[in-house]
Amino acid sequence: MKGGTRMGRSLLFIDFDGVINQFPDPKVMRRQGTTDWMRPDDPRRAAYAPDNWFRPDRRERLLVHDLGRRFTIRWNAELVARLDALDADKWWLSIWQPETAQLNRALGVDWPTVQWYDPTTREGIWTGKRRTILDALAQNRPIVWLDDEETTYNAGLAIQATPHEAPVLGVGPDSAIGVGRPPDGPRRGFHPQPARRIRRAVRDGRRRARGPLGVLTHDRPVFVPTVA
Repeated sequence: MKGGTRMGRSLLFIDFDGVINQFPDPKVMRRQGTTDWMRPDDPRRAAYAPDNWFRPDRRERLLVHDLGRRFTIRWNAELVARLDALDADKWWLSIWQPETAQLNRALGVDWPTVQWYDPTTREGIWTGKRRTILDALAQNRPIVWLDDEETTYNAGLAIQATPHEAPVLGVGPDSAIGVGRPPDGPRRGFHPQPARRIRRAVRDGRRRARGPLGVLTHDRPVFVPTVA
């Protein structure tokens, strides 16, 4: 908070593939999600542990109209319910942009969609997600960005270089399992202060964000300071 200015309600930007829509190891799925058949040192044991993995319990095939193909989506209803219950404005920020009405119907939510690229010309397909986050910084609202591919080191640098006051957290889940279970119980909402509540509100597939503010990448957390 700067000069007594109050932060607005948190923004939650949600990718679909690799965040909610999971791509689990086929061997794990064939064995009903169990891990006891794995070697003791298999790193998949931790990822697919019941206390870490929202095992998919819903499945549907959706038609992607611009491709003329149906795709199977897999998700966990409890995870969706937890996200939907968070005290934040939820927005789809996904390549599924033209089909999010189908996603809302299948998942039982009513999240609006950021129009971040042109589905016909594909303009903005490489830069639109990051641009959406950078533009949102001006709203002085805490931001949580869930994306398995674009919450990168360079995205963190771009956020750091853009003046902003509210905290920003990027979460890059393991696309095989999507967003994982919190280690210390569910959180009901995002709160501007203290920042530790924001970083605990969501968790990636392997580890929790460290530090007061951060962009969590697949390699390391990059801390993004607010403007003092």
